[in-house]
Amino acid sequence: MLHIVRIILYLFLFVTSTVLLALTAYRVHHTKSSDNVDYYTGKVHFWDPIVVELLVTSILAMLASLYFISAIAGRVSQLGNYLVEHIVLFILWVMFLIGAAIQTHDFIHLKHCRGFDKQCRVLETIKGFAWICFSFTFFLVFASLGNMAQRHVGLTGPLHGWEEGGAATYNAGTAAPTTTTGAATGPSMRAPTGAEHVTTGNQGTTTTNA
Repeated sequence: MLHIVRIILYLFLFVTSTVLLALTAYRVHHTKSSDNVDYYTGKVHFWDPIVVELLVTSILAMLASLYFISAIAGRVSQLGNYLVEHIVLFILWVMFLIGAAIQTHDFIHLKHCRGFDKQCRVLETIKGFAWICFSFTFFLVFASLGNMAQRHVGLTGPLHGWEEGGAATYNAGTAAPTTTTGAATGPSMRAPTGAEHVTTGNQGTTTTNA
């Protein structure tokens, strides 16, 4: 069941990372192309390093999400193990944490401008989606650990998290009983009835009727 939860979480991470990519790309394009001094930084023709960091992180998160969704949904053991997944998630977790924390610190007082300035709303939304993506990577780590415990495997186990093998087993050397129907292949044996007399000798068995 936890492998299904992981697929859903990766889908959410993909969607939120796509939104974050669009927002950060718009912000970078605006700050590089605008001839006006940016109200929030006092600069012109620049890009904000932390916004670029979040843009790169969102791209990496999208690629990782597609990769792990394919591995889990396709039950492909060759696409890696839990160790690979945890390393990738840890890197994304740290990058989202740094980006969200610095973005929050740099633009912490933006409530006064939400209603009338578009760039203010963009910066606020970037901050919110950065924390959302961070949360999904956090939950994915615990979902992966839970899937490991559920399947009783270590870090080198296949990352897809499905139960390997099936319920049906075959025991070599055990033959199923068979039933043969049809005509009898030997002489019919029955107990003598009535006045029948059975005489057994060296030449065989003779049955006479009284």
